[in-house]
Amino acid sequence: MRHLIDRSVLKYWVDKEARLEAAHLLDQVNLVLSKEFQQVTPFLSFAMRDWIESVLRKEHLAYLAEGGLPDAERVRIIMGAKGDIMKPEQAEISLLSVRATNLRAKLEHHQILGSLMGLGLRRDLFGDIQAGQSGFYVATTLEIVPVLLNQWTEAGREKINVSISEGIPDLLPGLGEERRITVNSSRLDAVIANAFGVSRSMAQEWITQGKVKKSGLGVTKVETEVQPNDLVSCRGHGRVKLLECSNTRKDKIAWQILLFRSQRH
Repeated sequence: MRHLIDRSVLKYWVDKEARLEAAHLLDQVNLVLSKEFQQVTPFLSFAMRDWIESVLRKEHLAYLAEGGLPDAERVRIIMGAKGDIMKPEQAEISLLSVRATNLRAKLEHHQILGSLMGLGLRRDLFGDIQAGQSGFYVATTLEIVPVLLNQWTEAGREKINVSISEGIPDLLPGLGEERRITVNSSRLDAVIANAFGVSRSMAQEWITQGKVKKSGLGVTKVETEVQPNDLVSCRGHGRVKLLECSNTRKDKIAWQILLFRSQRH
């Protein structure tokens, strides 16, 4: 039997509810360590996800984060022994489509979230809520799908239709902020630091911790070069669409970008 994790790591959390949630996650990690059974977490907030992933890396355990939607911030984590192979479907996530029955009505994010909480559901049973072309998409655990299909009929004052989404969701593109940044090179860490206004060392930390994707693929090398039309996503912070670049008179590189800041719903 492998060692169990020292629960002193829970001191990281000051809030009692967060510490209790973290304690449950540690119990799952300990099950993996002692019995090598794979475990699946509830939907986790960005901060809780960051914390438990750091624990899993320290213990050299395998894990896979899945949220049911592209670049999801609230995810379920499948954790297993080192070398285990995990698949997204093991997260047991369903994607629901929510549309107002009145075609002229416009649903809002707070209506969706409020009505879900009004059903008495815990926040860790559903993940991100993202706007689509004609409604919203909600990632949920499979266990609550029957309840939502049968009992979720209103969001705010609007009557709604809820169904299981099939195919690729028609998500609304975020409204990006167009900006011009100037960097010494087109290295990934330099572009991220300038785009989000953080230090170069912070950008490098995001990359090495596996929080960055370039055009959908995970990147862990800070010296990776970016190209026009690349989409760089930084978990918990947002995305950067690289439009075009040019050289300045001082031998620097000017990038025209679209910055999409995270809303952390």
